[in-house]
Amino acid sequence: MAIFENLAVAEGKIHNRPTDEVTFHEVGAVDSIVDIVGAAICLDYLSIEKVMVSRINTGTGFVNCAHGLIPIPAPATAELLCGFSTYHQGEEKELTTPTGAALVHTLATYEETMPKDFLVERIAYGAGFWDLTIPNVLRVYWGEMT
Repeated sequence: MAIFENLAVAEGKIHNRPTDEVTFHEVGAVDSIVDIVGAAICLDYLSIEKVMVSRINTGTGFVNCAHGLIPIPAPATAELLCGFSTYHQGEEKELTTPTGAALVHTLATYEETMPKDFLVERIAYGAGFWDLTIPNVLRVYWGEMT
């Protein structure tokens, strides 16, 4: 629920509305709900105690949404990623969505480099559908702090 709440707070700030008056547009779509609930279930099921992220590529250009054409990162994405190191590289695509930014904002801490006391046990990859000039892949390290 905290992920949805943080998303509502960001959207409310952008639209100058109280959180309880925020209407989710694209974020209310089934895929966004599945992403958030699925991530929460997975983290709980796997007993993940800490999530760390490196710099986040938000993409560049513009995206068409319910409010028309807006710059990337979308305002909610930018708001949610305050305090995280971001960069903007590659094709003109939205590489970090408000849903992804809400997950990061709520669940993760930024780490410039892999902590020295983090022992990597497994690595997993999730590939996106776009064929880009840069790898369209999310890499996840699973391990323990020693």
